[in-house]
Amino acid sequence: MKLSSEKLNQLGIFFDNTYIPNNLPGFSILVQQYNNEVYYYQSGKVDVNRERKLNRESIFRIYSMTKPITSMSIMMLLEQGKINISDEVEKFIPEWKELSVYQSGCFENLITEPPKRKMTIKDLLMHRSGLTYDFEETSFVQKIYLKEDIKIARAKEKLTADQYIKKLANIPLAFSPGKYFNYSISTDILGFIIERISNLSLEEYFKKNIFEPLEMKDTFFQIPKEKIDRLANCYIYDQTNDKYIVEDDYENSSYIEKPSCYSGGGGLLSTIDDYMKFCTLLQNKGSIGNTNIIGSRTAEFMMTNHLEDNIDLYDIAKGKWGTNIGKGVGFSLGGSVVIDPIKNMSLRSKDEFSWGGAASTLFWVDPKEKISVVFMTQMLGNPLSQEIRSDLRTLVYQALI
Repeated sequence: MKLSSEKLNQLGIFFDNTYIPNNLPGFSILVQQYNNEVYYYQSGKVDVNRERKLNRESIFRIYSMTKPITSMSIMMLLEQGKINISDEVEKFIPEWKELSVYQSGCFENLITEPPKRKMTIKDLLMHRSGLTYDFEETSFVQKIYLKEDIKIARAKEKLTADQYIKKLANIPLAFSPGKYFNYSISTDILGFIIERISNLSLEEYFKKNIFEPLEMKDTFFQIPKEKIDRLANCYIYDQTNDKYIVEDDYENSSYIEKPSCYSGGGGLLSTIDDYMKFCTLLQNKGSIGNTNIIGSRTAEFMMTNHLEDNIDLYDIAKGKWGTNIGKGVGFSLGGSVVIDPIKNMSLRSKDEFSWGGAASTLFWVDPKEKISVVFMTQMLGNPLSQEIRSDLRTLVYQALI
């Protein structure tokens, strides 16, 4: 089946009428099929007060769309024999040999027990490690993260990777590894492991092994001075006043400073065209043209559903993935995978590989229809985030003829 450019035009019209400017200050979308661009649309602003218009050169905070890049880096180390997904995490982080699991109690009187089994690299890749996020209200452990400032992506307190690892050694896991899916700092820990194995910073590793070979010249953890004027403002939804406000202004953005540690779970900036290069790499199972990053078998392995038979995220996830959006959706070694579109009640293809970012960004790679999509905007805490992502998919797939 082929995407109709005429039908795709409905997407931009619908989004302009539905979301701009009341819910989003601006957005851009890029659609490829068979590695050829079939649709690009941009609308609105990256800076409402200064009236800077969004354009194709705009640089966005992609937050958790950093995660698949970190996963691919682990796959590269796997191909080199430097890591196995069955390896226990303590092999690379010996500070974590005596981890405990939260049972009950509060700060002054925590009751814990030893984990039923050791945490593995696969647990980290699949967010089944027992770790959590400071914003995931799924366990009392989240409150400990808040108290101890365990916030790795764009954190204010400037801890190094080793300092985070040391702090986490003394904080219990939310559950024994493998028991649940719980969105977490797991991918940040993978980034720290990549640094320990490679003796490179995560920034250097990404640049040398992925960004330079793919010519992703506008993807980085810290924005170069000469590109600051291209950085979008990041907005956050203010529920009290029912409007969005500036969360990170481009002129004094936290991304101007070098981070104290590199967040493999949420630290990158990128453009829509740069990230589409990464999606094309995924679509082509590890290669673009004559440039090979990982083998096709390894790429397939990374993007395949790794949940147990007859289980989806709805069955095992804590938090939002344990609600209807997790129905018919599995998880790979770096993103969600559609395992049953009918159960998911969507037009999505089986085996679609996807993930999004905190500021309402989204990508997906559909190997069946050879469609790759990148959506960019900058809105944290967006109450309509799921509706936007659902509408995106419906409006792309209605264009198949």
